[in-house]
Amino acid sequence: MNIERYLNDHRQGTPRQILRLLRQGRVTVNGDLVDSPLATVAKADQVRVDDTAVTGRQPQYLMFNKPIGFQLSMDPTTAHSLGSLLNALDRVRPLKALADLPKEATGLVLASDDEHFLADVEAQEWVSTLRCQLSSVVTELPELLADLTFEWVQVTPDEVHQVTTVTVRTRDLTAALATLLDLKQLNGPVSRIAYGPLRLPADLSVASYRGLFPVEIDDLNGPLENDPAASPLQE
Repeated sequence: MNIERYLNDHRQGTPRQILRLLRQGRVTVNGDLVDSPLATVAKADQVRVDDTAVTGRQPQYLMFNKPIGFQLSMDPTTAHSLGSLLNALDRVRPLKALADLPKEATGLVLASDDEHFLADVEAQEWVSTLRCQLSSVVTELPELLADLTFEWVQVTPDEVHQVTTVTVRTRDLTAALATLLDLKQLNGPVSRIAYGPLRLPADLSVASYRGLFPVEIDDLNGPLENDPAASPLQE
């Protein structure tokens, strides 16, 4: 069979991810670099990805709803860390978080044992969507509208509950969080509710996580150059 089919059968990623593995020079057969999806591979061949033998073990791609005050460390022995939230099965994997959401914020964080995936996602420079609440009714926040840190600002007052929801989009997460955390009458934490095309599911409670779906992985990776939108696997 060809190497594309082989890697698919051994659960090395989505069709688009497999093409990315090949194009990034991360696949070898019997020590030789293979970059064509049509290259032939036999059962006796030694196939490796990132210099690790292909065994059928699927890489992990996780989305966390990080609690406020929690570190991004994936060490399960570290208190108040993402690692401490992992179940027993996931704890044996050398996971790494996309290190961009500080302890002061809550919400969406990505983690994976595929560091190339995390690097590819970070290279996309996705927009973060942040949300917070004010304990008063406000119809506009001119200081945010005038701040070039924010690409989009929405202020939603709630007369019934006497609160205001503020939603912003930014590529400068550090500066944006500092500004939002300094807002007068801030009520509760600042939360990241979306990262690029990925939204935090409404049913993913704080301090929990789930695996990413294949379409979410592909969307986060961004387009693959000259990709025929994931052509069917060849025999």
